[in-house]
Amino acid sequence: MKEFLKSFIYAVNGIGAAVREQRNLKVQALIALITVGAGFYFQITWLEWCLILFAIALVIGLEIMNSAVEDLVDLVTQERKPLAGKVKDLAAGAVLFASVIALIIGIIVFRQYLL
Repeated sequence: MKEFLKSFIYAVNGIGAAVREQRNLKVQALIALITVGAGFYFQITWLEWCLILFAIALVIGLEIMNSAVEDLVDLVTQERKPLAGKVKDLAAGAVLFASVIALIIGIIVFRQYLL
């Protein structure tokens, strides 16, 4: 149980570091808060909540992973290498893809409340 608690604390520390250090994560968290606020305001259904919360978790989770990949690449090499750039681009691309899908989900969910 003690080891589990330690790993939980490490994970919370990781989230805290990402929030402090990553500007994109701050923007995504703000958008997530606005979206959750809109969900409460429009009283969306439980299924809509599931879609919205899944999309938020996916984007924020991938952004944290993107930050970890970028830090790891920087740890391995400070030189400009095509493969290092490709790795960073792939990780960023995953976040962009998830963000576009999250936007589409948001439009689908909230469209009916805004029209």
